[in-house]
Amino acid sequence: MKVLIIGAGTTGLLIAQGLKKNGIPFELFEREESYESTKRSRDWGMVLHWGVDHFNTLLPDDLLKRLPRIQCDPYYEGEHGPVPDIRFLNAKTGDLLSTVATKGMRRVSRRKTRVFFSEGLEIQYGRKITGVSTASDSVTASFADGTTATGTHLIGVDGAKSFLRTFLLGPEKAALTPLDILLLNFKTSFTAEQARFLKENPAFHPIMNFGINPDPKTFFLLSNLDVPDRNDASTWMWQFTYSFPTQNADEVIAMTHGQRLDMLREGSEKWIDPWKSALKWLKDGTEIPADKVNLWKNITGWDNHGGRVTLAGDAAHAMPPYRGQGVNNSIQDAANYVVAMKRIIDGEDTKQIVDAYDSEMLARGSREIEISMPAAIATHSIELFGDGPLAKIGVKQKEFTPKAEESRL
Repeated sequence: MKVLIIGAGTTGLLIAQGLKKNGIPFELFEREESYESTKRSRDWGMVLHWGVDHFNTLLPDDLLKRLPRIQCDPYYEGEHGPVPDIRFLNAKTGDLLSTVATKGMRRVSRRKTRVFFSEGLEIQYGRKITGVSTASDSVTASFADGTTATGTHLIGVDGAKSFLRTFLLGPEKAALTPLDILLLNFKTSFTAEQARFLKENPAFHPIMNFGINPDPKTFFLLSNLDVPDRNDASTWMWQFTYSFPTQNADEVIAMTHGQRLDMLREGSEKWIDPWKSALKWLKDGTEIPADKVNLWKNITGWDNHGGRVTLAGDAAHAMPPYRGQGVNNSIQDAANYVVAMKRIIDGEDTKQIVDAYDSEMLARGSREIEISMPAAIATHSIELFGDGPLAKIGVKQKEFTPKAEESRL
């Protein structure tokens, strides 16, 4: 057996670690040009919660012991104890909308996570996949640089805009559906005095400040992204996750970074602190990417070519980020796939095992995508939030039946 892993994001790295832990041969391919380019790429926070239960299947003991290091603030719990529960506030009045328990929850940096999960792995960079061919007992991947690689199995973990999903389903069935929601997701830093105000003011959450503004109808998560130097607050990094419903997303996407910066600063007076000050203090030259929020709305099964080719992570169930489920489902995908490969090595039928893996993942992913749509809508509305998924079920793996107005895209 040899598994070809296409994509060295969080999911691909975890699959590689799990296969390595179990002595299963693999090759890991990444389209980015180098390790350094992955460190320079965009960074954002991710919330680990129920997914961490699967880490024992995937990670060696050494990494398990050092997991706290990938937290956005690895010092907080040692200095202050458990992270306070998360509050969702009306960001115009300060009224409490809902509280989500943080027990078992870790907010981690995507960049730090990728570096951490890369430890001990050989990653082949600059390998952009362009084609796949299968035989009865093998699969071959072709890359843009003219090289090929052959194994017994291939797993596509190449992100929401997955080439492998398009290969398996065709462009129409694999296409993402854009929602009428625009996302500004970026990182920045502040002066030491400003950073300490945002992080150490007892009126604010020390890690994650969730606000919903009714006018303009906007969701804004101001979160601590990294604390490189505990004693130098000017090094602390912050993430802005700022999104709003709009029919004019293309107009904002067409703006320059400077125009989007002016837009945010000019709207700061419509917020209370900490969001108000954070917006006012944005530095000249801050890069502010703008993206439409997408999901794979019409999730469907695929021909896995006799169990030789399948998907995991965002490639298999791309969803909006508002309930923090994408990465946790991806961790479960990784663990389930490693277990599936072990069972095949033990003599079980390849197609039956991968069919079972696909079936479970598709059912779970479909359920979560169905929840993610009303979550995206309710998270931008003071009126709908109380009946939405975050308020009703938090970040747990649960069924949820939305009201009619929460289902409209």
